[in-house]
Amino acid sequence: MLSILLSHKHVHLRWLKAHIGYLGNECADQLAKEAITKSDPFFLPKPLSYLRYEIRSAVLSIWQDNWYNGETGRSAHDIVPRVLNKPVGWNREELMFVTGYGPFPSYLHRFNLRTHDNC
Repeated sequence: MLSILLSHKHVHLRWLKAHIGYLGNECADQLAKEAITKSDPFFLPKPLSYLRYEIRSAVLSIWQDNWYNGETGRSAHDIVPRVLNKPVGWNREELMFVTGYGPFPSYLHRFNLRTHDNC
């Protein structure tokens, strides 16, 4: 940086007691004020991590409302009333029992894959 300044003879660095009264500094102040007051579509007032958190929270809230007010999956809702974005860790048999889906006679009968629903 110093070598660039030394190679350009028309650049002078001086200490100024205040910005008032110096045209270049007043212009710089004015441009800085305009930059922070104008609405820039690319300006994000919060960090990206905060925006991700807000979006994730909003999506989970909508998902929870749909799960709470839904008409399907009520047997699973009774066991798992809160939605999670993490795996539950259940095995296949537990999932089939909770959801009611699987190779059960009543399930197979409901879809006309068996003639009766008893074992």
